[in-house]
Amino acid sequence: MNTVRRPGLRILVGAGSYADAAAGLRIIEHLPSTFFAGLGGILVEEVDIFATCQIPDQRIVLLSGKTALAPSHAQLHTLLRADARAFRRILARAAGPSGAQWAFMQDKGELVRTALRAAAGWDVLVLGYRQIHKIPGKIILLQNSGTPSAEMEEASSRLSHQLSAQRFVFSVRENGDDGLDAPPSTAFQFKTLDDALAALGRQNAQAVLMDFARGPIRDQTDLLRLLEAARCPVVVFSASNNPSLLEHNTHIPPAPAKPERDDDG
Repeated sequence: MNTVRRPGLRILVGAGSYADAAAGLRIIEHLPSTFFAGLGGILVEEVDIFATCQIPDQRIVLLSGKTALAPSHAQLHTLLRADARAFRRILARAAGPSGAQWAFMQDKGELVRTALRAAAGWDVLVLGYRQIHKIPGKIILLQNSGTPSAEMEEASSRLSHQLSAQRFVFSVRENGDDGLDAPPSTAFQFKTLDDALAALGRQNAQAVLMDFARGPIRDQTDLLRLLEAARCPVVVFSASNNPSLLEHNTHIPPAPAKPERDDDG
């Protein structure tokens, strides 16, 4: 078996459903095949959803805006098994053209926290989020003032070109920085992260890219706020390089999820 690591980044896709996973993988498929060295997926069984199903006659809001009775536990488990099979198929398909190794796993918990925990040892985490707008949106870089990493710059430029989408830079100024040297029509400066997230919530974004090593997102709480504001896949560079992400979990050592590989091709 060839164990030589390919050049590029190891990318993990975290999602709570097949639809969210497909949206995240769609973003990855528009990156150069040489961009990633390995591809992984983690399907997170979100405990809050199962708790909702325990409430008698609980109703949920569908994407269409209509309401329906929440599914039973048995129905949810059936849906989750189907989502896992579909997730594995598209993961293998996405890795196939480049010949990259891939792995699939499942876990339980809150999506952002669980995906970040699983991302230890990976270079990039993509949090999937199903498309809610029929009109394709923008590619947005969220960062502190300064120059983005070479990988994030390359990825955002490639996505903008491949998806025929405008690229915007949202930068949060800190410590008196002068900000980005970029055209005013594509770069927006904000005094605080709250201001940037509020503006992001008013955008139709197709993907948001950020880097933990550079900020302004510093912990899992901020990352959850970002995902909720973006309402689209969020591409997290340096996902495993910030110890503060696990500060709320250090008293309960998590059991590692067992990876599942597809040996059938």
